[in-house]
Amino acid sequence: MKNLIVNDFKRLFKSLVLWTVIVGGLALLMLLLFPAFEDIYADLEALLEGYPQGFLEAFGLGEDGLVLENIYGWFGVEGYLFVLLIGSVYAGLLGGSILSKEEDDQTIEFLLTRPITRSEIYLSKLLVIMVNLLILNAVVAAVLGVTFATLDTMNWMLWALFSGAPIILHMIFASTSLLISVFVTKSRTVMSIALGLVVGLYVVDIISSLSESAENLKYITPYEYVNAVTIVNDGRLEPLYLAISAAIIVVTLLLGWGFYRKKDITA
Repeated sequence: MKNLIVNDFKRLFKSLVLWTVIVGGLALLMLLLFPAFEDIYADLEALLEGYPQGFLEAFGLGEDGLVLENIYGWFGVEGYLFVLLIGSVYAGLLGGSILSKEEDDQTIEFLLTRPITRSEIYLSKLLVIMVNLLILNAVVAAVLGVTFATLDTMNWMLWALFSGAPIILHMIFASTSLLISVFVTKSRTVMSIALGLVVGLYVVDIISSLSESAENLKYITPYEYVNAVTIVNDGRLEPLYLAISAAIIVVTLLLGWGFYRKKDITA
């Protein structure tokens, strides 16, 4: 199993570096724009007053929303979304392809002849996913920490929440995509489904903010579980959302493991 983990990690290393540079780079870019933005804050605030409250709330602004003159509020509106959305795309593609690619490329035939169980194959893929996501988020956390401390007063609680919350969201999409890949063995197809899931649920999150009649939709979109407004204004994540997130991750991983052990694999 160790060799399988090492081989997968080497195979995926270039894509990990690429996605880490993209996510970390965009987060850094948005933060570096903050000093220049401070000079025009009053003009932008006046401009935003002309927009409907529902529209502003969809992006974390409006009443009880984030304040852009604060670097943490600025990042919550301008940079945090990139970490969540683009990181989730990577997590979904990684989770959806790492297992299905073995059957799609017909390398599963070789694995099944080795002295390794299906549980070990599944676990090795899961470990590679977790390590890759932890590396990506650790780099982003380092970028945030250095930049927050350089541009403003360091708030360790907000830094920890901004660094840790995306991991929860990324694992939700990775575990869900991994479950889907147990049934959909064409890697391109499962990656398309994973991408659609990531983008589709973000659209649902926006809709739930735009209309009071659709407010209950927020419970089915994981983006709400790691909301920047709650992080900055309350300094925490909602316990209910944390419980739901943990349940989704555990259930999808266990279902994926159970079905993979029993599925009919055609080499």
